[in-house]
Amino acid sequence: MNNVCVLCNRELHIVSIRNIAKGGEIYDVFFCEACNVGSTVPKPSREVLAELYASTRYRSQTGKRFNFLIEAVIYLFRLHRKRRIVHYIPGGRILDIGCGRGLFLDIMRKAGWSVTGIEFNEETASYASAGYGLDVLSGDLTEHEFPDGFFDVISMNHVLEHVVNPRAMVEECTRILRKGGLLVIAVPNLSSLQASAGKRAWFHLDVPFHLCHFSEEGLVALLRKDSFLIKKVRRFDLEYNPFGWLQTLLNVSGIRENVLYNLLKTVSLRKSEMKPLSIRDALLTFMLLPIFLPLSLALSLYESLVKKGGTIEVFAIRE
Repeated sequence: MNNVCVLCNRELHIVSIRNIAKGGEIYDVFFCEACNVGSTVPKPSREVLAELYASTRYRSQTGKRFNFLIEAVIYLFRLHRKRRIVHYIPGGRILDIGCGRGLFLDIMRKAGWSVTGIEFNEETASYASAGYGLDVLSGDLTEHEFPDGFFDVISMNHVLEHVVNPRAMVEECTRILRKGGLLVIAVPNLSSLQASAGKRAWFHLDVPFHLCHFSEEGLVALLRKDSFLIKKVRRFDLEYNPFGWLQTLLNVSGIRENVLYNLLKTVSLRKSEMKPLSIRDALLTFMLLPIFLPLSLALSLYESLVKKGGTIEVFAIRE
């Protein structure tokens, strides 16, 4: 049965978002009131997921996704991510699950950390190995049998929503994280104001890549069940939240979905993913940008104040 909760396996009947058309399929997001988490229905097969994450579909041959200006800004955001972690744990062993091309792990290694990364498959893991000489594993976390309490920090930056079995992932993190160690998880927030405003046009919905859809309540409850003490929940992220609003507002304005986001990607990804851009969509995008940019920042600040941020980042200590 496909419409069951990704956490508790209860049959689901409440539909949060209907009729999301992607790749020739129609998806719905069903919501579990017991877990406060949504599930993508139908769930893509492993074969479909492998195709979705192939290099020509998800990253360029260098492992990068965006043009050089955006990549430079991303580097600054990764430095800030390091500072957030060292605030709690000054050094040690860190595992980055879904480490991408390895930029963040390279920054941590240069700061004296012992680093390990995991990626979805060997192809994506090879980017970090080739680009930074990092030891990056491929496949599922549970396959690698790390010792109990091996890591001081485990990081999952916008990864848990992609996982087939998030409960098993968190349980394994609990086992391999030392007592007093830090788990950092960032995810889109299904209960955010931008999710409510955008519905199926919400930028961070990203079906079928996202298999589960967390609310803040759902993620916090999941971590507390696994003996984590919640130290902080960040509801404003300059990297994700303003752009989430911006692209969502453009999407609901009748412009072809995610045009601006795709224009920011590398040339090779644009060629493989984008249909030719119509004059109408191009004009509307650039006409609305001066209006939507400041509005997106204001909305992001407001939703964080009312605890409905478009994305959330949770810092949790293993008790």
